[in-house]
Amino acid sequence: MGRLGDVQPGRVWVDCASCKRSGRYSIASLLERFGPDISTTDLLRHLTASCRYQRPPGAPPVRKYEHLCLAAITLPQPIKQIPPVPPGVPYTIEVWREGGGGIELHLATIYPLAVAKAAFDAACLEWPTHEVTLRDRARIIQKRERPLPNSSAAPEAFRP
Repeated sequence: MGRLGDVQPGRVWVDCASCKRSGRYSIASLLERFGPDISTTDLLRHLTASCRYQRPPGAPPVRKYEHLCLAAITLPQPIKQIPPVPPGVPYTIEVWREGGGGIELHLATIYPLAVAKAAFDAACLEWPTHEVTLRDRARIIQKRERPLPNSSAAPEAFRP
């Protein structure tokens, strides 16, 4: 968030550990005073301009026993966009390891059963040598078994 106009509505906290000053400002009042195009770094400089430990940009570095303004700005947290969960039971599609064992790939968690079955069919085409399952939690709804090896690949000596 580089600009004040991009900040969510709420309050801004400015605290300085050197001079022990702190302030709380509403975003609406700061927008009226400084406008939406001011950067948050410049806003911090404006709000802490009266700090006795503030140093101008380009000033030489602070010496060992000199104080430095340690003001920090805390912006309101952005509003989390949580996608809505559709009603119903989620179905999972999984591809199992080719040599046996556990799950190699968890492909999808899909809610409508019709869409889950279509995705299961597509997964069966995509992974022809693997076992693929369509599950509702622990219950297997549809399963494509691992295909048997071709008998034509067997050597001639072992054929009856």
